Amino acid sequence: MADDFFQYGGAVPAPSPAPTDSAVAPPAPRLLAELGDADWAHLIGFMARRRYPAGAVILAVGQLAPALVFVANGHLRVTVPGQPSERRGEGDVAGMLGFLDAAPAAAEVVAETEVDLLMLTPQALQQLGAWQPRIALALLRDLAAHVALRLRRLQPAD
Repeated sequence: MADDFFQYGGAVPAPSPAPTDSAVAPPAPRLLAELGDADWAHLIGFMARRRYPAGAVILAVGQLAPALVFVANGHLRVTVPGQPSERRGEGDVAGMLGFLDAAPAAAEVVAETEVDLLMLTPQALQQLGAWQPRIALALLRDLAAHVALRLRRLQPAD
């Protein structure tokens, strides 16, 4: 049953070249895209499954994020005040920064459709690190790469 989520398969695509003009940078690659089915089954075993109806607020601005949220099915709308909303679907993640630094959320996360979420708490990450250190390290490495990409996008062009 666990291997019905996140069927990536195949080789990991090469990263896209950096934009050379003022074009918007390509989206970041999905977290843990290199994991196989068995690794995903291990990871999912450490996650809580939650289903929310369309319109449900998953995370409010200022709220402490209880977990890193993986979208298994459906769509979320992530809105940072003063910025355009982003749509997140199957395989996407929300709550990344709050998960990493335990600071209150700067964005609102709302279920755009009925959604099935997989939630990894910091405590579950510690357990994952003890039992599946390779997967935990891959997750932390990918999270760091996503944060680094966001920071690079904020830097002025040369």
